[in-house]
Amino acid sequence: MTVRSYIEQLRGEAAGEALSALCALGKTKAGREEINGLLGDRLSLREAASSPTPKVRKNAYRLMGALEDRRDLPALREALQREETLFAVPSLLLALGRLGDEETLRAYEPPASGSPETDGLVAQIVLAREKALQSFETYGAETIDRLPTPRRILCYAPEGFLDVLMEELRELGFDPTAEQNAAAVTTDRIDLVYRADCMTEALLPIARDVPLDAAAIAREAGPMPGNRYRIELRGYTRDRRKLIAALAGALPGQNNPSAYDTELRVDCRMDRADLYWKLWNVADGRYPWRQRTVSASIHPATASCLARYAKKFEKRERPRVLDPFCGCGSLLFARETLGPCRVLVGVDKSGTAVESARANARAGKSKASFVTKDALRFEAREGFDLILSNLPFGNRVGNHEDNTRLYDRFVGRLPELLAPGGTAVLYTMEYKLLKSCLGRARGLVLREQKRTEAGGLLPWIFVVDRDDARC
Repeated sequence: MTVRSYIEQLRGEAAGEALSALCALGKTKAGREEINGLLGDRLSLREAASSPTPKVRKNAYRLMGALEDRRDLPALREALQREETLFAVPSLLLALGRLGDEETLRAYEPPASGSPETDGLVAQIVLAREKALQSFETYGAETIDRLPTPRRILCYAPEGFLDVLMEELRELGFDPTAEQNAAAVTTDRIDLVYRADCMTEALLPIARDVPLDAAAIAREAGPMPGNRYRIELRGYTRDRRKLIAALAGALPGQNNPSAYDTELRVDCRMDRADLYWKLWNVADGRYPWRQRTVSASIHPATASCLARYAKKFEKRERPRVLDPFCGCGSLLFARETLGPCRVLVGVDKSGTAVESARANARAGKSKASFVTKDALRFEAREGFDLILSNLPFGNRVGNHEDNTRLYDRFVGRLPELLAPGGTAVLYTMEYKLLKSCLGRARGLVLREQKRTEAGGLLPWIFVVDRDDARC
């Protein structure tokens, strides 16, 4: 179902389920922007917050918090005065915290428990208020650019792009080795590590194959790099809260998921675990252009990997570059960081996407230009040396039937969009569809194909050259 259809259900019998689905979509910036844009005057959301059904009210509070729109504050404040269903109050308090209403939170007094049946609910209310207030605490942890001593650091790339990341790390002066599906470097210059645009994250390994026991993990972790930390469990299938509480009790410092400078990563498998630190107080100035996103936006590290991968196929020193399905412009900005281009053009039929791309261009001081146009109708005076694009995925944008028509027509246009000697680097989940279209196309030569991974999906890269002899 679409965001619009969920919003249309807010006044019906399925309001609770629709609100829950919208909360899940609101976890991403793009989702929040789409929901806020379609809610209009927000009357349906305010009505849900005063529904006679407690579950609907609770989910309405959750959504208001997720959307972080201060226009919802009056409705939340009014709800706090009248809400009598204890299990709905924590979501209400957390929403007030997300919207920055410190005054209301401090003035609120949690109810007293009147029976053993309500003890747990009251405890949850107290914890929710404390957590909401934590977001207003000033925590002046200074950013770091060096570690006290050189350490082994594991640098991770999007799956399928480890070789691309290692190439970038060499350019930055490191001598990386492939280890545990990562590029390992030994250095104290954490600031240089965070200049690698192709890196998704950097972890400092602590210990491997540790017993999955709070005391053993705390012993191996030792003193945390910072006083405040968060605990991240990966692959743990039992009671997560119980283990996190036990770890927080065994570790020095303060477990504070709202304000922290270190993450203790616990990768679990059966009754053993591997431990890592992830530093969050490192200055990360990558992707200054990443201000707005749209639905199914490509991850900036993946965009950087694709741009670097595509560059080796370029035949001109200053190419003309086109992204015919540009979204918020990430691929063009990533290519621009690798060297000058004669022209950078992004095309998208969505006005919202083009508006986001232009805003990102201003933020990143990019020379890229953007056009609101259907890619199948886009005309250019000159062909492009490189077409670099994240094509619509059948299970993320549109549907397979629509993409079947789109891909066939788009591939047919590639020879005229490409300049003599030009190359297209196309990224898609629709592997069989694109390969079939390329197999029928005239004037194109499939040069290379490569499988990658993105958020559980398995996109492929196709490198296609213009066949000048047949054009």
